[in-house]
Amino acid sequence: MKKNIKLIPLFLFLFVFQLLYFLSTIYTEKIDSMFLILAVFMIIISVLLYRMLSDVLKKSDIETELSFLQKQKQLKQEQDYSLQIRRQNTQDFQFKTVQGLLDFQTLLKQGKYEQADDTLRNLNQTFQKERFHPYCQNNLLLAILEGKRIRAEQNHIQISYEILLPKKISIDTVDLSSVFFNLLDNAIEACNASGNSNPAIRLSANISNGFLTVYMHNTKNPAQTFTHQTTKSEPGSHGYGLSIIEDICQRYNGSYQWINHGDVFDSIVLLQLQ
Repeated sequence: MKKNIKLIPLFLFLFVFQLLYFLSTIYTEKIDSMFLILAVFMIIISVLLYRMLSDVLKKSDIETELSFLQKQKQLKQEQDYSLQIRRQNTQDFQFKTVQGLLDFQTLLKQGKYEQADDTLRNLNQTFQKERFHPYCQNNLLLAILEGKRIRAEQNHIQISYEILLPKKISIDTVDLSSVFFNLLDNAIEACNASGNSNPAIRLSANISNGFLTVYMHNTKNPAQTFTHQTTKSEPGSHGYGLSIIEDICQRYNGSYQWINHGDVFDSIVLLQLQ
């Protein structure tokens, strides 16, 4: 698209040049000297226009690259935070499990078999509830999903994942992570601004018929209409979220849909696999 914009001055020059040349063949005596002057003038105008468009596109590229770098930095921060939280949770979980087993052993030695049985049942329920359930085998994506889950729960947002992805996938890890990162980032912001007492996010992903399908359903403010622009407090760092996803969809011959249902919002992203 940007390369096509740069060709506009060239097409304009060729059009005017052909027009002047055609007129010069009809009105030889009147337009001969004027043709040369106008041709030189059009060359100068085309060069200036080309340089102006190049500067505009270069500025746009720099802004996009800056936004991408900011997003990458945020991805790294989320990953580090998620790993830190997971490490702490793992240590706490190990301590609770060891303590529960010690209590169970003590009750057995004391002959309190019914209490020991209750302790073992509670320990098993705690284990099933609190143990880490991986959503996929991509470490970066896993860190993002965990980080966003923790952030959502801190904001009292119900969040659930149904993600079935193979260990290896033809989509670049950075692109795949950017899709999930931006979708969840937008959903959490929408839930926070919804005014709903029970905001929720439901995210699913699976592969079917050669496409990765990502579907997200989240609560939003019914008074807030979808304008395809950011409503966040830092538009410089967040305003490119949907555009980044749309660019990724184009790179993978996919498609996207943003569907506003008033108090809820649906996001559908399809990426073609090789």
